[in-house]
Amino acid sequence: MARRVLKVVKERKLAQFIPPPAGSAVLEASGVVAKGDHYYVIFDNVRQIARVDRRLVAGAKANGWFGRPREGDGYEDIAYSPERRRFYLLIEAEKHPDGTYKAQIDECSESGRFERRRWVEVAFEKRNTGFEGLVAVRREGKDYLLALCEGNRCRAGRRGNKPGGGRIHVLEKTGKIWEPVERIKLPPNLDFEDYSAVALRGDRIAVVSQESSRLWIGRLRVDDWKIVGTGRVFDFPRTKKGKPMYCTVEGLCWISDDTFVAVSDLSKRRHSGRCRKKDESIHIFRVP
Repeated sequence: MARRVLKVVKERKLAQFIPPPAGSAVLEASGVVAKGDHYYVIFDNVRQIARVDRRLVAGAKANGWFGRPREGDGYEDIAYSPERRRFYLLIEAEKHPDGTYKAQIDECSESGRFERRRWVEVAFEKRNTGFEGLVAVRREGKDYLLALCEGNRCRAGRRGNKPGGGRIHVLEKTGKIWEPVERIKLPPNLDFEDYSAVALRGDRIAVVSQESSRLWIGRLRVDDWKIVGTGRVFDFPRTKKGKPMYCTVEGLCWISDDTFVAVSDLSKRRHSGRCRKKDESIHIFRVP
């Protein structure tokens, strides 16, 4: 697949808009969704939503924490349903009463008020290798969530790092749980080591790999939940020597037919200084 490089339109450190949560000095951004005049951002290190003015202006009245914090480490992604007028907040995986690890999804009103929490009936091998991305979809009057697995074939460890097995579960609400009803297979020649975010606009689907520092865009036929064709891969901007600079991209949302908003998590110890310059940030990228 031919690769091109995404263009940076604008980017800022998140600390310019919101303070770190109480008891922490970092903003481990993990998901973002655009709604109206604002971006809503969630984090690995706090179970609370942040709101940022879409103009990305420091000091804007809308900037700040949104809703009340809840107990727990944080959320992995955020989705919004305009039809249901609610936010869905993904908890990657927790210990389930049956002994396995399963994701949970919190639902909040448009005002940020917590409504309820439901288990997702998909079991994972480890607590920290579950679902990483979430999108709300309506098809034929029914509401679904698309949940992206972090590892290839939804596996952990080395098996999850083996490219060619990208998977997205289609979830439908059934009583007190979210039940998987279909599974979307990404193209087998997609050479991503992991998956950290998913976004949908019409039939155009985009998926990010944090480890590979790349974005894939393809077509999703929602009638039968099938990927059409192989799509195209784009690099996040790199140094002149081809080294990755965007090493922790974890959230993604379309904001126009050729533009995305993305957020980046805290860099890890193994990452270089060039990665730290781009972490804990919000970015606007354009597809060339």
